Amino acid sequence: MVDILVTLNSGYIGPLRVMLRSMCVNNPLIHIRVFVAHISLTPEDFAVIESTVKPYDCEIVNTMIPESRFPDLPFNYRWPKEACLRIFAAHFLPENLSRVLYLDPDIVVLRDISDFYSMDIGDNLFAACTHQFEVFNRLNRHRLNMGKGSVYINSGVLFMNLEALRREQKVQDIYDYVSNNSRKLYLFDQDIINGLYHERTLAVNTLLYNLDERYFKLYNAFQPDKKRRIDLDWVSGNTVIIHFCSKVKPWDPGYNGKFGERFYLPYTRSGTSELSRGYDRI
Repeated sequence: MVDILVTLNSGYIGPLRVMLRSMCVNNPLIHIRVFVAHISLTPEDFAVIESTVKPYDCEIVNTMIPESRFPDLPFNYRWPKEACLRIFAAHFLPENLSRVLYLDPDIVVLRDISDFYSMDIGDNLFAACTHQFEVFNRLNRHRLNMGKGSVYINSGVLFMNLEALRREQKVQDIYDYVSNNSRKLYLFDQDIINGLYHERTLAVNTLLYNLDERYFKLYNAFQPDKKRRIDLDWVSGNTVIIHFCSKVKPWDPGYNGKFGERFYLPYTRSGTSELSRGYDRI
């Protein structure tokens, strides 16, 4: 059993279906349980989500969070309220869960995720990947007052040690951090996680577990050894999770990246026609 957490509003059902389809197709021997955390999804929305998967392969769990339970968190037109729900996962997921893998809906799973899901992260609270090279890590450390040598991670793929979080995470600490640092929080949930938990987050291999197109390009640009540069065939044969986290997505008319046609469209079945709804970023 692999337990997955996603958070979204109705604008991201299309990409979620693609993510679920890719994960089930490429993990045929694993039973997957997906907790869909939300504030406002309807039974009709869940009917659409559930129609994407076979129930004996993937169980969808409707995880409704009343808006009043975690109030006053930052949001805007790109980061709706649901984006911050992942921070509180240990407080609303079943207590018998010891770990969960959070995935943004704008993700494609290319390979077996069981090794990532079963990794030992010790007493760390999270495991995640960075999309930043050192110069940008320095800027983020300064902006969020992170410890020397810490790494600014992307929260779109976030392995969570729920047992440790239940013991140690205090909800009020999160609200206090938001109140004291509101002017610094540009990426909201991601900044909060980095600011509060950078010392308890294990950085794992970006090329394998959270590869986006920008990092793909920068990695090759800054890699002096040509033999260590990677191409799309390498990604196809090695990368577990691809993340379309830029502003322009593969379902957008203006998208011109290389990952979309090869790694995203095959899981839409009908191309982009089923993804014609408006989207908010989660």
